[in-house]
Amino acid sequence: MNINSKDDIRLEDILNTTPVAVGWSSVSSGRIEYVNKAFRDLFGYTLDDIPNIESWYSSVSSKPQYYQDVIEPWIKECQESDVAHALKTMLHCKDRSLKQVSVTFSLVGDKRLWYFSDVTDYWIAEKRLRARSEMLEMVAKSSALKDILNVIVKQVQQESPFSLCSVLLFDKANQSLKLGAAPDLPDFYNNAIDGIKIGANVGSCGTAAHLGERVIVDNIHTHRYWKNFTQLAREADVAACWSDPIMSSKGDLLGTFAIYKRFPSSPTDKDFELINFASNLASIAIENFRVQEELERRAHFDHLTGLANRRQFFEQCETILNQSKEAHLSLAIMMMDVDHFKQVNDDYGHKSGDLALQKLAETSLSILRKEDLIARIGGEEFAILLPLTGKKEALLIAERLRANIESCSLFSPDNEKIHITVSLGVAFKQGGRCSVDELLNKADKALYRSKALGRNCVYLLED
Repeated sequence: MNINSKDDIRLEDILNTTPVAVGWSSVSSGRIEYVNKAFRDLFGYTLDDIPNIESWYSSVSSKPQYYQDVIEPWIKECQESDVAHALKTMLHCKDRSLKQVSVTFSLVGDKRLWYFSDVTDYWIAEKRLRARSEMLEMVAKSSALKDILNVIVKQVQQESPFSLCSVLLFDKANQSLKLGAAPDLPDFYNNAIDGIKIGANVGSCGTAAHLGERVIVDNIHTHRYWKNFTQLAREADVAACWSDPIMSSKGDLLGTFAIYKRFPSSPTDKDFELINFASNLASIAIENFRVQEELERRAHFDHLTGLANRRQFFEQCETILNQSKEAHLSLAIMMMDVDHFKQVNDDYGHKSGDLALQKLAETSLSILRKEDLIARIGGEEFAILLPLTGKKEALLIAERLRANIESCSLFSPDNEKIHITVSLGVAFKQGGRCSVDELLNKADKALYRSKALGRNCVYLLED
């Protein structure tokens, strides 16, 4: 059907009032002859920018052969079935942002009218729902935290093209940020920020964690927060960073979520919405992980001293003992008991008794070697495993423990000085078959000998 000039004007006027993006192209030549206002608003392209339909589809898709591989087969399929079913696709706008659109067409003579419906918001909502469901399923299955955080990061990067995202985890003990997930940032960059101390002017993330509030840096190269990190940012090819503190349901800092841009830029309202979405999801994942981690810790460690508990000690001992049997290696086990501990509780109160046990644990850890294992296996009873340790060395370690605990400074909540001592029993084993219970029983007998000798001393029970 031919469209004369009078009809063109009327049709253009009509199409310019519709909220649907519309354009038409010549079927025979492929030349684009008209786009309406909604099309220009949606994609940013004017008629002068897009000479023909093939070149336009190729330029707005991330795939070079998109027109030949997708559009042409779709047009042919629609014509053969006589039904122009919608094609949902992701297209780049002139400003390089992405739009998820539903495309249909109709034929009017030699003109193919194209209709583009923006379904980006629906697509985002659907993708977010899927990402949230996937993350929650992974949380329920106790998947690795890094894998869960990667799901969140990938979703944000998909919604925000040309963005690179990271999740850093807050280490309260060291007041630092540890790498949680940043799959697309360079390894050298991730290594450089892994373990960085939080504080003012420590990039976007270190500052956000320090202040407990969102930090927007639209130009890394000129902002004071990045003064000490501009070279690192240049090498990583990032120029803007927006960071949000990730908070727990109780208001505690869990980490930071950051969106990096390769060019200076400020966030839009949609970016803020995206940051909120990501931070909330990350909060759920990290908080759940911390809860599970705490439950696991309580299952294997003493809540008061932080030392291994009886269960953990026996499991570790069994493993090391089996290795010692096979290789005929030496090891020693010690039993350590606080002398007259009931009297400490009676004289200074149970709070002072707890402080005494915590001080004993702290002092012991400062003396024992990295490979040694100490556990609280009773009220004031402690067991110590010394792998690859000879008789003479075991006695030296036991004596150092005794002397250091005797000389440590300890005060009650009322600032009264408390004096504690310990008795130690040592059992030594050089290869051969022996169970953990047998060794502990020997060390326990040695401990009773130590107490019988007047306490505050070390006794070795020969194998």
